[in-house]
Amino acid sequence: MSVPTLSNKPENVDLLVLAPGEKKVVCEISEKGDCNIFTIKLEDHTIGNLIKQSLCQDPKITFAAYRQPHPLQNAIEITIKPKGYAGVKLLSDNVHNLLTQVSNLRENFTVIMIIKKKG
Repeated sequence: MSVPTLSNKPENVDLLVLAPGEKKVVCEISEKGDCNIFTIKLEDHTIGNLIKQSLCQDPKITFAAYRQPHPLQNAIEITIKPKGYAGVKLLSDNVHNLLTQVSNLRENFTVIMIIKKKG
């Protein structure tokens, strides 16, 4: 019995590597002009939800959401409606904050594991 294949499934390399000249992040302005829409390539719900949750806690942001436009596309869109601030700066600040939190978590975990091994 043959195994069915997905004819529209992207190649594995397309899920891991940007094409030459392709940008990781692209920013657009919404039709109304009040929101920034960031398309981030090679990412999925994991990072999308993490960034959105961080943005929702930022008092400089009125609205934040993310979506994956298509299940076979390895990209997400993050929409931000800032309160008079630059959307690019807000996204950048929130991502750097997340990186700091993850780094601190890793350091704490490493310290705890060293203590557990000694004890």
